[in-house]
Amino acid sequence: MASFPDTTARPAGYSSTTTTPPSLLPRQFSSLLLIILLYTTASPFTPVSWALGSDALHLSGTYFFDRIFSGLVLFSAFYFQWRIASLRASVAITLPLGGSTTTLRNGRLETVQSSSMDLFLYKTSDYWHFALAEGGVLLLAEFAGSENMRRVVVCATVAGIWLLGWAATPRSVKDWMWEHAKAYLFVLVLDELRAAGRGLFGGYHHGPGGGRRRRF
Repeated sequence: MASFPDTTARPAGYSSTTTTPPSLLPRQFSSLLLIILLYTTASPFTPVSWALGSDALHLSGTYFFDRIFSGLVLFSAFYFQWRIASLRASVAITLPLGGSTTTLRNGRLETVQSSSMDLFLYKTSDYWHFALAEGGVLLLAEFAGSENMRRVVVCATVAGIWLLGWAATPRSVKDWMWEHAKAYLFVLVLDELRAAGRGLFGGYHHGPGGGRRRRF
């Protein structure tokens, strides 16, 4: 049987060689190292008490909010750290400005943000720039010996990871995380209610022991 040359038109720059995407393993491994470093530098992580100056005013009630929310915020940042390292495509980073609207999605009504501000486009090629910058500031905060610097750097780093990671995470995963977070918060609130009852009727004081980190 006679064979005929393929005369199908191809776009300019076409190559018959399949392009292999770069491996994610180096980035994912580096994200594990950054998670370890972030946990080391952040502990103890009590941002509400830091913001309200409980070290000076002895507002022990602020640790109630830290016990409930700080662990959830920090460990979500660990997941977002991994998610950022696993990105295969660029994502637009936006900042919600408030307001919401109702839309029909997957057969159900959902409330979505109606307005947001575009901040920048995060490209996967920028990962190593962000990772090196994060590692550098965390090492500085860990070994500089300044408690105030540690708190500022940790809070800024966690906020930055949340900003990138929230945009990098699919909506279905965020919905799954929120459902499990509600169950987690419910259990923690019950535990705090029991602790408050023991403190009221049994003379038990549920104190945090301070939010300042001891360095030796």
